[in-house]
Amino acid sequence: MIDGKIIKFYREKAGLTQSQLCEGICSVTHLSKIERDITEYSREITYLLSKRLNICLEEETDRYEKLQMKLRLWHDALVMQNNEESEKLKSEIEKENLIQLQDFNVFYQLLSVRYYLSHHKLNAAKVIITGLQKNETAFSPQNRNMFKHVLGIYYFLTGKYRDCIQILISIDQSHYHHFEYYYHLSLAYHTVNANIISYYYAEKVLDYFQKTLNIKRIIDTEMMMLIQLNSKEHHDFNETKKRYDQLIRTCDAINDKERKSKLYHNLAFDLYRRKKYKESTDYFKKAINLVDEKTPHYLLSLNGMISSNFKGNLLSNEKLLDLAKKGLNLAKTAKSDLWIPFQLQLLQLNQQDDQYYELIETTFLPYLKSNGFTTLIEHYEKKLFQYFYQKGETQKALDLAQSYMQGKMSYETPS
Repeated sequence: MIDGKIIKFYREKAGLTQSQLCEGICSVTHLSKIERDITEYSREITYLLSKRLNICLEEETDRYEKLQMKLRLWHDALVMQNNEESEKLKSEIEKENLIQLQDFNVFYQLLSVRYYLSHHKLNAAKVIITGLQKNETAFSPQNRNMFKHVLGIYYFLTGKYRDCIQILISIDQSHYHHFEYYYHLSLAYHTVNANIISYYYAEKVLDYFQKTLNIKRIIDTEMMMLIQLNSKEHHDFNETKKRYDQLIRTCDAINDKERKSKLYHNLAFDLYRRKKYKESTDYFKKAINLVDEKTPHYLLSLNGMISSNFKGNLLSNEKLLDLAKKGLNLAKTAKSDLWIPFQLQLLQLNQQDDQYYELIETTFLPYLKSNGFTTLIEHYEKKLFQYFYQKGETQKALDLAQSYMQGKMSYETPS
């Protein structure tokens, strides 16, 4: 029964002691047991108590049950990435007094963290996480494992990929059945270049998303699997292209331009790796045309388009410089670390080799390592090694080779 919880909530909200509320109705001991739901009681007593609190117990019980349902629906909307429904439910839930009840409060805070993370409001999420960590030992098994999930997402978004993996693999599945966390494990393993494990978790979560009819996340997962297939060696291009086209048509069916842009970007990058620079450029352009200039995804696709045009000798140096300057200005305005690759583009286009490799050594490689971009780390460490070797800076080349080997060991050895 929830009558006692509601009576206690409104008694404390009114600033009444137990003796003040129950005076002339029942004993303090009886009220205490009602509030703790450890005794039987008559409807007459709860009616008199609720009347003194100026509430209708039946209405409040109905509100309690509806709030419980709204919280579950909000969770589903966040997982389904239904932003419009999520915003609507968040607004409705925040207006409910009963959200402060102990029954709901932890779950509500966990959902709030997920909401802020989905909007990349990391500072707001961190404030709630810090508060939750103080009382984690008192959580129910369900909430404790959900906390691990949201903490894993936070670690991923803040570049702590190893911490993300460790916290997610510690989730107890006997108490937590929201297997969406497999997707975040797949993402984290992909980022540290563990492609086989990433594909394994992507397959597992694809089954979960298919069973729950989560179309958007099915697209995300199949896109992740395509990336893994082509990560180490080129998968059959015709099959790869066919699967991308199917996913793009699905995006059209649900009118999801952002995911469509990501698909175009990934297909463009796959073509770039295959040295099909003209086709690559065309798809990078398609990706750019679907998203706002202020988004990180726009910057990534713009950078890819510059690289593809440069490699394929498809644009004049002057036009490439204009594009790189545009990207640099957009990144700095957005206070994004993506200014670094655009600055590298400018240095390369202006043939300022010394400054180019200095920026890689002092700024770009530390950035990549702090964020776990292992594939890019390998690429730029090799470039830097060749530069040092050709310049006759043997010790620097040897130090870099040693760093490269240690990095390979740390990523390939299970922690």
